[in-house]
Amino acid sequence: EIEINGGHEIDEEELMNEEEIVAELKADLEEDKKFLMEDHQEISEKIAEAEADDDGVLADEKEEYILELGEGLQEDSKLEGDVEALEEELEMVEELEEELEEVEELFEDSEEDEELSSAVEDDDIPDYYFTPLSPDERDQMKGKLRDTILQTKNALRMSASFESRMAVTDNQRTLMLSTTSPKQFMHMHHMKTGGTSVDGLIRCALKRQKELHNGTSINYGRMSECGGQVHACMKTLADELNATLSNNVFYHKDENGEQIDDAPFDPANETDISIDDMNVCRSSESDVMSYCASLHAVRTFGWNDVDKITVIRNPIDRAWSMYRFTLNSCYDCQQLKDVLTKIHSGTFVSKRGKKKNEEENEEVVPNFLYEPNNSCAVQLIGHQSTNLLSSVDLYNIANDVRFPMDADIVNEAIKNLREDFTWIGLTDRIQESVEGFRQIFPFLAENLNNATKVIQEEFESRGEELEDNTFALPAGYSDEKSCPFEHRNAGHEPTCGTTELDDETKELIMKLNNRDMAVYKAAVERFELQMEVLQEYKDGNL
Repeated sequence: EIEINGGHEIDEEELMNEEEIVAELKADLEEDKKFLMEDHQEISEKIAEAEADDDGVLADEKEEYILELGEGLQEDSKLEGDVEALEEELEMVEELEEELEEVEELFEDSEEDEELSSAVEDDDIPDYYFTPLSPDERDQMKGKLRDTILQTKNALRMSASFESRMAVTDNQRTLMLSTTSPKQFMHMHHMKTGGTSVDGLIRCALKRQKELHNGTSINYGRMSECGGQVHACMKTLADELNATLSNNVFYHKDENGEQIDDAPFDPANETDISIDDMNVCRSSESDVMSYCASLHAVRTFGWNDVDKITVIRNPIDRAWSMYRFTLNSCYDCQQLKDVLTKIHSGTFVSKRGKKKNEEENEEVVPNFLYEPNNSCAVQLIGHQSTNLLSSVDLYNIANDVRFPMDADIVNEAIKNLREDFTWIGLTDRIQESVEGFRQIFPFLAENLNNATKVIQEEFESRGEELEDNTFALPAGYSDEKSCPFEHRNAGHEPTCGTTELDDETKELIMKLNNRDMAVYKAAVERFELQMEVLQEYKDGNL
């Protein structure tokens, strides 16, 4: 074990599952360094210029101007410290890279990779726990989705008015985010659903926003269950609250400082606690977040009421992709059916855990309740539905392969999918999904100049005249970079273990993912309603 993230212990095995993040960290680090150097140079030059020549500026105004520039330089220095801390963490990750037997490439041509295609036809998917919306519920859902579209169009309309644009409160629904409003937008990332590609689009859009705001960055945060980051941040919060943390669940302490097992609590529900004031892991100051974690964590850090997107995947496809992605680091080239059988029997031990047991000469004792940080196992146990849980009680038993409360887990997961997310996508319809995200959150547009033309035409076709057809973009702005959607973190064909899915293996996947199939069915149902409502708007019927 090594110590990172504020001194909290993180198992090497967990970091090994962060293959996809290593390359991104390097790229982001270089990008941050570049921006830091540019900012330092620009601000230093402005300070020197202001100090050397008044240029007609009054002395007190000049002093205030220099002070503001100095504060900007101080903020950059703080960011530089964060980058240095990130460099230290990255060095540790790079040391572990030598032990990895397989390092995934960051980019793959999506046409060459068939990973996002569906392994089974929808007609072959049993319903299990899924209950479709009633006609009245469908109408209510469509009404909510219509309101979502109209909210975006109203925000755009206000941004096109010189008088009204300052009153816009939902800037994430326009072309320009706010640099002074935390918690504007978040993405919930389920591993192996295309989430890394969506995160890549978001990061590109935020770098573009920095240009729009004359070098002022949009605060972007990321919290991932892989590598133990979520656990480390929760442990920090538990320390702040004088509480204990067990399997990512908070417990009160008795007068002796011992954990009270029957006293779990959710910090988000505590009226005498201000999570925002604590700003654990900078979660309160971030404008945009990517959570590769559960809604339980999202609530814990105060992001429950924020505009959210997520992408859901057919669980058979996702399990197959997860197996291929971590075939060496987690499963040691075992056959997938053997891995699934062991997980179901409570006897699964990952590659690193197996080596540890051999070194300590320990026998494997069946344990049907896997810890949430045991990603090699829990990623194959209805993980999308687990991520969609917000209540502590259900989250506590979500990784129990005896499935004592699966129906309750499905009900809450589907309820949250239907009610808590602004817009959702499907991995097997990823291009349509991204276009939907861009309709609701225009700052994600591939090209902002092209987007203004399309939006202007939409308003004019409805007989509306716009005061500013750039929708608050700076005068003369040209989006030369653009942000196309690129498929990232694609997998490779397996060279050992299971090389092709058969019916027996699919059945074993379903034993562990019945509830994820219900969630996927609900996602398909909602996605179709989203597409219907978008078409209504395009046809001028909304």
